[in-house]
Amino acid sequence: MKKWISMVSALLVLSLASNVSAVAAEKSVTTTNLTSYGADYLTKTDGSFWVWGGNRSVPTQIHDLNEVQAYFGSQYVMKKDLSVWQWRTSAYSEAVKVTPVQELDNLADMFMAGNRTIALKGDGTILSAPLSSDGLTSSAFTPVSGVDNVAAVGGYYESDLHKSWTRYVFLKKDGTVSTTRDDFESFETIQKLTDIIQIKNNLALKKDGSIWSWPVQDYYKNQGAPIDLSATPIKGISNIKSLKGNQNSLLAIDGASQLWFWGATITGSSDGTTYHEQSPVLLKGIKNVVDVYIVERTIVALTGEGNLYQTSIENESMSSDSKFTLLDTEVSSIKNGARHIIMQKKDGSLWGWGVNKNAQLGYGDYEFTHEAPVPVQKPISISLNGESIPLSNGVITRNGQNFVPLRSLFEKLGATITFKENLTAAKTVDKQIMITRTASDKPALAIGINGVTGATMVNNKSVNLPTLPFIVNGSMYLPLRFISEQLGAKVEWLPQEERIAITMQ
Repeated sequence: MKKWISMVSALLVLSLASNVSAVAAEKSVTTTNLTSYGADYLTKTDGSFWVWGGNRSVPTQIHDLNEVQAYFGSQYVMKKDLSVWQWRTSAYSEAVKVTPVQELDNLADMFMAGNRTIALKGDGTILSAPLSSDGLTSSAFTPVSGVDNVAAVGGYYESDLHKSWTRYVFLKKDGTVSTTRDDFESFETIQKLTDIIQIKNNLALKKDGSIWSWPVQDYYKNQGAPIDLSATPIKGISNIKSLKGNQNSLLAIDGASQLWFWGATITGSSDGTTYHEQSPVLLKGIKNVVDVYIVERTIVALTGEGNLYQTSIENESMSSDSKFTLLDTEVSSIKNGARHIIMQKKDGSLWGWGVNKNAQLGYGDYEFTHEAPVPVQKPISISLNGESIPLSNGVITRNGQNFVPLRSLFEKLGATITFKENLTAAKTVDKQIMITRTASDKPALAIGINGVTGATMVNNKSVNLPTLPFIVNGSMYLPLRFISEQLGAKVEWLPQEERIAITMQ
């Protein structure tokens, strides 16, 4: 019982219904204040920064970050003044701490592979820092000597009989390419590469549209024998404008907006997974491609008409006639995560598709996957008497109501929360949430909500809630408009600001 009380007390989430009708709330997912977005974040015109994923099932504002210009992953952001900051969330209290990282001012890019984070600054210098077990940088960044005037960073894994390592690849501003192992003991120039404009794994795209590759040291393929870091052109493919893909499967868009595939298709799973190598093949089933990603075992491609298509790479070989099926329309851009994509529609709204087991889609649930696109929830802020309120998880909109994590606010409204468990005649446990008013100069108020059935009592009288409480990722969400009004609070929905303003005298 004490364990349950502690969990619910820490995670209790209370809801305030907005003035938006149910129909409008379901259809109005457009975020007009959006300035940028990625696979797990967005920024708004007011400079606020919002993230989702993990314990945050919907976009949630990181309150101490403002005027954010860019997000580099691993919880690093750069503000408009070019200062770089990292935010961390306490595993115990959900509190967020934001700290400056002065050595990374004027950051251009970050690359995370193996046990290191590589930082590229705007002046072309490189810094490195090791990662801790949680995948975040564990100590300060230090300069990497031996390479300078860098324009882009990439890398891949290699191995021999004794160990494996990350090989980092640096595209320099003069169009040449340097490389080193993750010990940074020595740097080599990859031979025969000039006028390079993009790197991907052990590939380089030249200004003339040709793609060049060099050998990868791999124990399973060549017994880890020493390799010659000299590049050769890939035959059968030309006039390429951009490279995409992952460590195993590659994609390219050519000057005619056609899509090419090569590398590995995949069959089987777990220990039976097999990778089938393939030479470049032109995929004739799609045209006018402007962007493309590989998500799990699926190619997701966006065309100039705003249509989003998908096709599988789960085959022993990739046919030039592979069929693409329509996934969505009216799409203006797409961003990819490891196992999902976020797309922006032409009306400005954000939608997600793919694996969602860690709330990657910002939809407000933890369904393992969504086979059809779902809307990313609106980034809605909360204020009490004009003061912005930090939330451990952002607003979830259901059936025209905005469900908001407001425990701290609820207590500021003059109430306390207690919990108890009752054993029923059927030997099941009823979990009761009790909300009471503490002010002695106001009428007594006692609200009881059953955490299992949603049954609600106000001063021992049954009340029908317009939307029943629900639980997401162990957090209970309670509809609270009628409670806030009982407490004397005024609730106002400000659509232009995407803000719920609460006033309490």
